[in-house]
Amino acid sequence: MSTLLFYNFKGGVGKTTLSVLAADHLSRSGKRVLLIDFDQQRSATRFMEAGYGKIEVRQPLEKALHDNTLEKSIVNIDKNLDIVPGSWKISLWPTEVEKIPQPVRFTILRQAIDKVKDNYDYIIVDVPPSTSTMSTNAVFASDYVIVPVPAQRSGADALADSITYLSGLKKDYNLSFKLPGFILYLVAKNSKPNKKIAAELREKFGEAVFANEIYNRDRVQRWNDNGITHKQHDSHDRGTHAMYSLVFHEMLYRMGDEN
Repeated sequence: MSTLLFYNFKGGVGKTTLSVLAADHLSRSGKRVLLIDFDQQRSATRFMEAGYGKIEVRQPLEKALHDNTLEKSIVNIDKNLDIVPGSWKISLWPTEVEKIPQPVRFTILRQAIDKVKDNYDYIIVDVPPSTSTMSTNAVFASDYVIVPVPAQRSGADALADSITYLSGLKKDYNLSFKLPGFILYLVAKNSKPNKKIAAELREKFGEAVFANEIYNRDRVQRWNDNGITHKQHDSHDRGTHAMYSLVFHEMLYRMGDEN
């Protein structure tokens, strides 16, 4: 079992889309997947609800963390795919646990995941784009942290901040998570400014940057609004899935889970 986190200090870099589509891709390939929406905005939950309908909360995530197990919060939504839906109330959780000393406060999510991890091949955690008790808990719980980075000047700066944050946690708390690499997100496939910054990032970070890239596709917004579709006769569906599939295959290869 591996716990995955797509994380960047900057918002709007596609981390929730990566989390949701990775859950979809891996579950459809026969892997047992749990998606944990650890974001008060419920972005991953709303994405899934667009296709699967209203997801009823069995037990709020904040209560599950208090009880030290996720079992009563898990909702099955498809074959091989479960979700712990998000709630705005999770925004209150950091205040509730602030009196718990470090680093114990940062291990709460990991302890809860440990109770259910044997039921899954992959657990994916979606978090807000910030440095907070929630994001730190997610990093502590993760086996792999993948950083999506937009091919923009601000994206390059955010990547540096994200690396500093992750490296600091890894060193200060002797964490064992691995960084398979950075996924480039291009706002427009043929944008010269995007390509220029992408080339600069590849030159600076070398093989740490994924060979496969993601660029903005209108089909993703349609999936976000109406649910993920897999229409073989639809070239936009096929093309968008193919683009993400290449990224996920490379991710698994870098993790050592795929030849």
